[in-house]
Amino acid sequence: MRTEITLHSVPEEKPGYILILFYLAFIYGLFWVIDECLVYFFSDITNAVLIKILNKVVWIGLMFFNYLIVKHFLYLIKKQRKRPVIYPVLNISKEGIAYYPENKKAIWVDISEIQIIDSILSVTVDFDSGKDFKLNLFNTDLQKQMKQDDFEKLLEYYYKKEIYIYHTPSSCGCGC
Repeated sequence: MRTEITLHSVPEEKPGYILILFYLAFIYGLFWVIDECLVYFFSDITNAVLIKILNKVVWIGLMFFNYLIVKHFLYLIKKQRKRPVIYPVLNISKEGIAYYPENKKAIWVDISEIQIIDSILSVTVDFDSGKDFKLNLFNTDLQKQMKQDDFEKLLEYYYKKEIYIYHTPSSCGCGC
């Protein structure tokens, strides 16, 4: 069994270029459907001035939506090109536990309670509530390094008090 572990962040998933192109095609297809519907609904209007006003309003609205879609499209492309950032999140060693995102460190003697409820690690420190933290283990690379049961055993190896562990059973969807 490993006696020390450092968990790292998991980079967020990014949309692929094909998905972005499908998104763009869907949005412009939706524009075409809206345009055809508007032509059908307003085809009975014979007043030329009213038709010009409606045409201008619809075009201004479509251009505004087009601006928003192109802006979102460029954001997705920029997000796709950005390199993922992986940083250390949690370190467990014989000295104690360290939570790096908020720079919180606690030795094992000072920790009053450790809970793992539905893969959310919660650490409570006795006399310094500023060192308390919660960490969603799904946002770390824990599953790549070891099983969650092994991680719980590692915590129990160092933390001599009782650790509260609870896993919600999966539901069948029937509400029972």
